[in-house]
Amino acid sequence: MVRTQSVKKKLSIVLMSALLLATAQLSINPQEASASGNLALGHYVWASSGSYPAAAVDGVHYSSNFWQPAYGQTGWITVDLGSVQAVNRIVLKAPTYGYWVQSASVLTSNSTDDSSFTAQTSSTTYGYYSANNYTNTINLPSTVNTRYVRVQVANVSTATAISELEVYGP
Repeated sequence: MVRTQSVKKKLSIVLMSALLLATAQLSINPQEASASGNLALGHYVWASSGSYPAAAVDGVHYSSNFWQPAYGQTGWITVDLGSVQAVNRIVLKAPTYGYWVQSASVLTSNSTDDSSFTAQTSSTTYGYYSANNYTNTINLPSTVNTRYVRVQVANVSTATAISELEVYGP
């Protein structure tokens, strides 16, 4: 009886650890930035809610995997660039037509614990259409030296999704 309880306890700990890791939603294998200069590609990413934030930095556009925040909330997705980088442009891509990002704003932080974010853009609605390849480019007012880039989305609907979150420097 004692041995069975011990095995159950160990199994519970393993399962809880796996659940916590899945809930943290971190990208496990950061990659180097691609030749195109996407500073976010393969880096650690996490989100306030929703599913698959790592899909937003995997380099695959039009995939069936994308980050989608929880409905009806203000959500955010944050990428850790690994070190302070010069950033002047963010690119948001949707999986397909019919998705959009409503009331999105870009925030940045240099803190060691991804706190104290500063807004770099005002909140804007971005539509995704075939004419723009389901892509929106957000040019920052000036180049920012930052380690963390956060896209915050208000008014989340069932059509809110980000297939790729790309970050570029000058």
